[in-house]
Amino acid sequence: MIAINIKNKMKQLKKISCLVVLVLTYTAVTAQSNDTLFYRHSFQANIAGLGFERYGIAYEFRITPHHALFFQGGGSFPVISEEKEYGFGLHYKYFFRPVIDAKLLWLFKSAYRNTFADFNVRYMNLDGIHNEVKCLYEAYFIGVGIGQTYIWNSGFTVSYWLGYGPPIGADFKWAGTTPADGDSWAKNYKTGSGLDFGLSLGYSF
Repeated sequence: MIAINIKNKMKQLKKISCLVVLVLTYTAVTAQSNDTLFYRHSFQANIAGLGFERYGIAYEFRITPHHALFFQGGGSFPVISEEKEYGFGLHYKYFFRPVIDAKLLWLFKSAYRNTFADFNVRYMNLDGIHNEVKCLYEAYFIGVGIGQTYIWNSGFTVSYWLGYGPPIGADFKWAGTTPADGDSWAKNYKTGSGLDFGLSLGYSF
């Protein structure tokens, strides 16, 4: 019964996501703006997870100066990482008024900086290891966040954000004997898995 409810929720979630995409795409086609301080497209690489043997790549479509869709995917590095993980997400971003000639770290002058609010739907799948015992984890997330994007005239882009979304329909299993701290570790992992953060470098045009 629980599995059926989760599937129904996921179907509703997909319908809502499709509706959001359609509405915002229509806005992009019909909207008129004199604000030239934005680039329509942006390709980015999330480097925040490199220390954890994780990578992330993303594409951002700036529909209007204030609205954007951000598509992100990533996972663990093949061969390098003992764990196998992949995930992806769809983010809606609302950009506030840009700050001209903003400085990154008070040192590096950019063309402008945008602060943004974020609403997202994400998915992850993990084949992990804890205390030499394999574990399997799968979950969906609906979250919110906030961040900032710096863009230079050359198109060079730096973006960072922080957010959280609780896991939905989380399924955690131990593939072998449950470790001594297995229950508490699994609980903490599921709670922490909802954390969404990033530091990306990219090119906008």
